[in-house]
Amino acid sequence: MALPSNSSDWAWLPKNILDTVLDNLVPMVDCIRFSAVCKHWQSVASDSFQHVRKNHKHDCPHQQQLPFLLVPTIDNSSAYRCLYDVTRKSLREFQLKIPYNIRSGGYSHGWLILVDDSFQVTLFNPFSRKFIHLPPLKRLLFEKRYRDEFDEMLALPHLERFEYEKRMREECDEEDVEYEEPESDGELELEENIEEEVEEEEEQEEEIESKVEEDEEFRAPRLHQSDYSIVRGVLSADPDVNGDFVLMVIYGLKRRLTYIKSGDKNWTYIDKDACDFFKTTYAMYIDLYPKRGLWHMADIICTNGIFYVLDKLGVLLSIDVSGNLNKIKCITLPDIDNLNRGINCKPYLVESSNGDILRVIRIAENEEGDYGNATALRFMIYKLVHSDCLEIPTWIKVDYLGDVSLFLGDNHSISVKPSDFKGCQPNSIYFCDDYFDLYYLHGGPTDIGVCDLNDGSITRHYLLKHSQRLMPPPIWIIPKFVFNDISP
Repeated sequence: MALPSNSSDWAWLPKNILDTVLDNLVPMVDCIRFSAVCKHWQSVASDSFQHVRKNHKHDCPHQQQLPFLLVPTIDNSSAYRCLYDVTRKSLREFQLKIPYNIRSGGYSHGWLILVDDSFQVTLFNPFSRKFIHLPPLKRLLFEKRYRDEFDEMLALPHLERFEYEKRMREECDEEDVEYEEPESDGELELEENIEEEVEEEEEQEEEIESKVEEDEEFRAPRLHQSDYSIVRGVLSADPDVNGDFVLMVIYGLKRRLTYIKSGDKNWTYIDKDACDFFKTTYAMYIDLYPKRGLWHMADIICTNGIFYVLDKLGVLLSIDVSGNLNKIKCITLPDIDNLNRGINCKPYLVESSNGDILRVIRIAENEEGDYGNATALRFMIYKLVHSDCLEIPTWIKVDYLGDVSLFLGDNHSISVKPSDFKGCQPNSIYFCDDYFDLYYLHGGPTDIGVCDLNDGSITRHYLLKHSQRLMPPPIWIIPKFVFNDISP
């Protein structure tokens, strides 16, 4: 085959040759340069990426991209964000326009998951700038109403209070509660406990107000409670590619589960009544907390159409929502050791780039005398192992990931092959500060870094400026291709 006689002939190289070239390009910037050569090359790139995404070829090199941190701009714009490249330790030149100046409840398959003050959920693609508006989460409205109307409810006689709360629950699709005859001592103790919780919340609010008054920089970027009502959200597929997607989220104070399918008008809530294993798996905790529900979920992944959910006790659930009924299975039992690790242990669930399901525990500590910002000390990693000699799958501790890097935070947990990306550390965990229960009151997220699992060392790779501490916190995102026509 004769070589092209001039540069313009390169534009018309056969498609199979261009496909081969494209298949060997991994970094996003190289793929963008390829598509910018001419309309023909852009068309080849567009066809290739659409084919890869529609067929879920996650092992294709240019489908595995390196995450960037979505961070505030240098001038602290409320309408734009920047991308921080951890391999170059610098900000990228371009900015993304983000119409919501709030925390994201997750990032999955190219979409940010956002919640407004009315608890309506919106999916937003920062690269295509598309929106998908979903119904509000009524149970979050119940939590807000319960908190706002608590004093009014507390003043009612016991039966009237129960009827009041029951009506509120029905209006908000909340779990029903059974009426219990009051026992004078027990009721008094319950009311005292509730009053203590309310007083504690009021003290925290007063602490915020005092900081707002003392610090001018706290006023404008004040956080909204609704930002934090979704802890984690994961999509089953990219809505741009597959219109039949499912979004599952962990929501509310009790960290419960709900999901919605594309086209649904209401959310489907997953409660303990849907789990025939609930009483056996959580038996010891039901004895201690008889009203305990399917609570304290920590992370979600979705693989091959099945959602896997990890709770804070190390219990792994599989949830198949493909039919009309939820098929929920309990895969692992509670990890008793996990009970002694305290509040500063944050569990994550990751599907590694080689297909393993990993449970990662981030262990942090507070500075002396500081009940706010927690600093990561170390990470513990467990791999889900199936074996003929084991009755049920179990978590086995691992100390080495090899050619794998994990990216953890508020996002759908990400695993990449670092040998494909210059400057990306292998056998490492890149993490963001998602201890928002703590940093909400204490000056914003500060614990952003990378842990080298070879020696356990932790270094900081990005620091927010003081003026950015209560702006929307950083989150890992993966750039997505958006093809528009280009001039010939």
